[in-house]
Order: sequence, then C-alpha cells, then structure tokens
Amino acid sequence: MEVTIQENLQRNYINHPSKIFIQSKNESLTYGDVYQYVNGIANSLNSLGIRKNDKIGLLMNRIPELVLSILSISKVAALAVPINILNKPEEIKEFIFDISPSLLIIQDKYLPLLDKEISSSSIKIIVIGETNHPYIPWKIICYPFESISKEDIDQDNIAYLNYTSGSSGNPKGAITTHANIYWNTMAAVEKLKIHPGDIHLCMFASFAHPHEIFARALYTGGTLVLLEEINPKTIAGMIKKRSVTCMMGLAPMYEMMAAHCQGSDLESLRIAESGGMYTQDSIIKEFKNKFAIPVLPVWGSTETTGIAIANSPAEEVRYGSIGRPCHYYEVAIVDDSGKEVPTNSIGELIFKGPAVVSGYLDSPEEKAKSFKRDWYYSGDLAKKDPDGYFYFEGRKNEMIKTGGLKIFPQEVENILITHPMIRDVAVIGLRDKLRGEVVKAIIVLNDGTRISPGELIHYCQERIPRYKAPRIIEFRDVLPKTGGGKINKKELKRDAE
Repeated sequence: MEVTIQENLQRNYINHPSKIFIQSKNESLTYGDVYQYVNGIANSLNSLGIRKNDKIGLLMNRIPELVLSILSISKVAALAVPINILNKPEEIKEFIFDISPSLLIIQDKYLPLLDKEISSSSIKIIVIGETNHPYIPWKIICYPFESISKEDIDQDNIAYLNYTSGSSGNPKGAITTHANIYWNTMAAVEKLKIHPGDIHLCMFASFAHPHEIFARALYTGGTLVLLEEINPKTIAGMIKKRSVTCMMGLAPMYEMMAAHCQGSDLESLRIAESGGMYTQDSIIKEFKNKFAIPVLPVWGSTETTGIAIANSPAEEVRYGSIGRPCHYYEVAIVDDSGKEVPTNSIGELIFKGPAVVSGYLDSPEEKAKSFKRDWYYSGDLAKKDPDGYFYFEGRKNEMIKTGGLKIFPQEVENILITHPMIRDVAVIGLRDKLRGEVVKAIIVLNDGTRISPGELIHYCQERIPRYKAPRIIEFRDVLPKTGGGKINKKELKRDAE
C-alpha cells in the first residue's frame, strides 16, 4: 500500500509517465515531467541547506509551481507552510516571523506583500516569475533530474503544516502527515466514486488544505487542472477546455455559474462538490436546473485534513444536509459534557480516525482545547436525522466564515474600538446567500459624534483584509449586556435574524 506522496508519485511515474498530471491555462505536465522536476527542485533545496523539518513558506496562487513546491519540500522531509495571500503585508510579516521559515517561495505578483524587514532578513527567497530584486529565480532551482530511489520518508512524517487561527486568533499549525492525507483522500475517493480517468478542478484557496488541489489526482493516477481566476465564465470555459469531471468549489461559485453561464458546455462535469461554507438549497436546485448536475454539499476542516462528511453522487442529495460520514471517519454529536445527543438534537460535531491530525505544532494548549479522549472537537454545531444524514446548525464559538475564510470577531472589534468616535462595539456573523456569512458590527458612538457606515467600513479595510471588514454597520445607543456584564451577542444575533 503506497501511502506517502512520494510513493504515489513514483508509482505513477513508473506505470504511466506520459499521462498528463497537471494542466493549467497554457501548460501541461506529465507524471514523468513532474517526477523529474520534483527531483531537481529537491536537489536544489538540499544545496540551499534545507534540512528535515525546516519550514518553507509558500506565497502563491493555484499555479503548477504550488504543487511542485509541496511535492519537492515533502521529498526532502522539510515542512511546507502555505501563507494566506489575502492578508495585509503587516499580517504576513508577523506570520512569517512567527513561523521562522528558512526559505520563502513567492509568486512574483505577490512580492509587494513582502515587508522590507523580511527582504533584508536571513530568510532565503525564491521568486517565481520576473523580479528586479536579487532573489533566487525559480527557473534556476527547477530543472529535470531522473532518479528512482527509495525515500527515507515514513507515513507518519509531516507532509506539510496547515495553519489556522487559534481560539485567540493566533495561528496554529495543524500537523498534517502523509497518512492523514492518504486516508482523507481515500475517504473522498470512495464517497465520490473517483477513478483514474477523472480530471479534477479544485477552486479552494491555495493556502486552505492545499493537498486537496492535487492529492485525489495523484493517489488515483488522474489529472488535475489549475486555475487562478474565479470568474464564473472562466471556470465554465476551463471545464469545457480540459473536460473536467470533478470540481471542488465554494457555494458562491456555483451560484454565479448558474446565474451567468447558462448555455455553457459542462457536459463532462459529473461531480460538483461544495465545501468551506453552508450551501443554500436554492443554489443546489438552480445549478441542477441549469446544468442537470446536483451540487454536493460536504463538510471538512483543517483538523480532519479535508472532507469528513459528504453527500454522494450515488444517492439523492437531501436538501439542507451536508451528507453522511465518509469512510475512515468516526463522527458523533455531543453535548457539553461529551455525551452523545439523541437523533435530531443539536450538539457539537466531534471526529476520530486516521485522517484526523494529532494536534498543532508546538501548541499543547491549543491541542488540549480541541482534542479530548482521542476525539477532535470541531466547535461546529449539527444534528443528525434517523437516516444518518447530518445538518450543519452553526458554530459553537463566535467564529465567522465568509466565502470559506475564517474571521474572528475579536480581531475586527479590536480595530473598530481604536476609532476615536467609537465607545463600544460588538461584531457578529449573519447568514448570507452569497458568502455563507457576512460580518456585522453593532456600534455605540461617543456622545455628540456622527460618522457614516461607509467611513467605518473603509477604516477597517485600511487595517485588515477587505474580506474581514464589516459589510453591515448598525448604530445603537447601548449594547445589551448579560448579568455578568458581558455584551449579549446571542441577543444581538436574535435581533438580526
């Protein structure tokens, strides 16, 4: 049984080296090409002094170099760390210095995100594309080298670190092993009936469990397609051009495709998988009406290494449901005491199995909060019907997900409260048809002051990523408080619904 990334890449290289593995808009790479490039890049990394468990930050979009980088870094047993390209330069600087990478690999168009302090540090920098800076060009380190060798890599080695925000908003690196990736991929393959002839298009962000961009194709000997743009017509065009059979995307993508791509040829597509956020029933129905393809809602997280609950193409989609547990995952719904709740009762989703990560790198406190008695406590609320279908009911904590991206209210509140006109503030998430959730800020102004919602939204957009800024502003004379003096956010959410 080939479990590691390298074992599967080598197997495909030996069995069908001429088969296309990676396709983008203007480029195609075979398994033979990728295998040899990975060897060459691994040699270059060794020459640059990269050693086992060194961290390498990746700042790039969904491009072939992303897959080549992750495969090569894993080959030398270093740790790939995808970085959020949507963050502000200051946030990226803080994150980079927090993880202390030995090397950064960055796509040229994201160079403006690099702070001068990073550029002048001891961190080596490789640039994909053109640059006037004295960095290492990608074309120098990426060359084909043919060599078949047994890698000293075990299935329990870390394949990469997938950073997510902790309960305090501080980043924590989920320890994602080769075994975690293997079992998550096998779970998806079995649930979605994936086979070697499938052509995969994953539109998830390059920094959100990026193995899902390539692992299903790699482990089954299939083909993957990479696309940077998220324009619906561009997506539809790529599906036709590359005969895509399996797409993984966010609900708004399917909604926009249904609205703007009527008449497009999606004949090759058989799996339209929707994750990262709640998928409205109306999106499922509209997409099926337009293209005769059902959107399949799924549930997954960083800690489960991707999807753990999913609808299957072999069964009718049950509206409102995220599906049933995938193979190799144990899933339960429990109350605050850890006791499993009855059917149709709401509780917290918890998970166990070989695809669930063991914890977070150097963060025992965060692990203790989320991992108890071999179970991962997700913080998400759900219920289960008598047929075993799960229904997502919200989040136990206050975290907001907009377009599949996580936002912590405290972070937004900390920005708003610095405005000289604001006395008090509370931030909540509201369900939104397009984005899953949007950020709403309820604000109390200082006496005698006036300011427009637009000015406050702009104030936030200048200080945090635009997707984290409030989209709705409400002014009040006072915020409701609990008996203990805390802002009563439950009441605020009830008022808004």
